[in-house]
Amino acid sequence: MTHPCQGSAVQSEQEKDTAKQHLRPRISVVIASVNGAAHLDECLRALECQTLKDQAEVIVADRCGAAVAETMRKRNLNLKLLSFPQRITIPQLRALGMKHSQGAIIVLTEDHCLARPCWYERILRAHEARSGVIGGAVENDRSITRAVDWAVFFCEYGRYMNPVPDGEVADLPGNNVSYRREFLAHISDLLESGSSWEGDLHARLRERGVKLYSDPSIIVYHKKEFALGYFLSQRYHYSRSYTGVRAQGASVPERLIRAALCSVLPPILTLRVAGWVVGKKRHVSMLFRCLPLVLLFTIVWAWGELIGHLFGPGDSLLRVE
Repeated sequence: MTHPCQGSAVQSEQEKDTAKQHLRPRISVVIASVNGAAHLDECLRALECQTLKDQAEVIVADRCGAAVAETMRKRNLNLKLLSFPQRITIPQLRALGMKHSQGAIIVLTEDHCLARPCWYERILRAHEARSGVIGGAVENDRSITRAVDWAVFFCEYGRYMNPVPDGEVADLPGNNVSYRREFLAHISDLLESGSSWEGDLHARLRERGVKLYSDPSIIVYHKKEFALGYFLSQRYHYSRSYTGVRAQGASVPERLIRAALCSVLPPILTLRVAGWVVGKKRHVSMLFRCLPLVLLFTIVWAWGELIGHLFGPGDSLLRVE
């Protein structure tokens, strides 16, 4: 026999579940905070201007300290801070932010990136139209004028500046990319590893039949200035960590052969960067102005690969910012 109050109790629980679903954000933005409070503040200010900010949560996974928490208090956003006093890797920060997210769509960006207005709207619209991982374009901020900063941008993001394809692609930027929550099951082990960058995640997803799509209207602006020595250090550590992780398990002869091949990388990589920029028919004069710096950066990249092949990643992944 049914208790007279049982039906209403069940209905009440259903109403609670429905209410919880309505409270869940549509979008979770995960920011790996490694560059300090000033960069993060500009990033959050851009998110504060989004028209659908009430439908989003912003998760800051931070390893910079108390100043970041103070910065976040000033912003009118649905913010969640994950603070780690110990130095952990950017892939770990991203993975922990994704783990604590609640949105149906999870977006990755970085603290030196400024989202274009209507960013949320365009991401949601793209996911309504296509089932896959969706990324956009990365542009250099208008305030960037120095040759060294443009050389950094060309090396890091030249392939992602507009025009980018509007459709299926093989590669997407890690600082302007979004995932449906159900896709995370395919990459959970890679996220747990704490050493997998977006290239590894996207390769796994493609193996599982998930398509990658680019949408040129989804734009973030890269805004960061670099001391030359600082970026050379960053270039070396990223290259060594990236190569060193992949070299683990390779035989000694394989490592030696791959290390020897690093000698031909600088001209190949320089031509590749130049091809990205010339092919897009934008900023070509700036490219030629800073081409010696691009070549220098590719030499340091090749050196990092050589050391990674011979000696492994060391602690380089922790040093990447």
